[in-house]
Amino acid sequence: MKKQNIFNIIHFIIYLIYAVGIVYFVTVRDFRSIILSILSLSGIIILIILNKKYKHLFGDLLVNALIIFIAVAILGGTCLDFYQFHHFDDVLHIISGFIGCMVAKIIFYFSKNDTATFRKKLFFVLYMFMFSMGVASIWELIEFGLDKYLGFDCQAGGLTDTMFDTLDCLVGSIIATTYYYFKIIKEEKVKK
Repeated sequence: MKKQNIFNIIHFIIYLIYAVGIVYFVTVRDFRSIILSILSLSGIIILIILNKKYKHLFGDLLVNALIIFIAVAILGGTCLDFYQFHHFDDVLHIISGFIGCMVAKIIFYFSKNDTATFRKKLFFVLYMFMFSMGVASIWELIEFGLDKYLGFDCQAGGLTDTMFDTLDCLVGSIIATTYYYFKIIKEEKVKK
């Protein structure tokens, strides 16, 4: 099966899950979840449209990782209260470390840099790591804002929750940067 067909199936399943979720939230009159579902679904649709319009600008793998991540975090975590399950939040933050590194890789290659020298390899790994950790910090600020100004409970444990979320992203970022570093080394060996 072609990669694009698999991605189309993923999109269909995500849309179907959102449709079922929104219908459920309407029937139980959970207006907060209805709004969050519609907003996150809109963001997903915009992301897919932009990726197609600009000839896979973000890359199909990244876009699909993002839409699955958003659906799990918003529908599962926030709307269906999966955050009550032990380590659900930890898993999401570890995955966010991987996604942050994927985004960093795409941005890095937009600048047409290569990783031919050791210094460039080291810069690439540091850049990827710092980008991912920066995204995690911005996410924690968003959670803080939602809690403080809109009455959400994203940071259930306050500072402790924030620090564990940051540590989770650190783990994901270290694993992903290590993976990409060795992938670069392997690609260079194949080129020689």
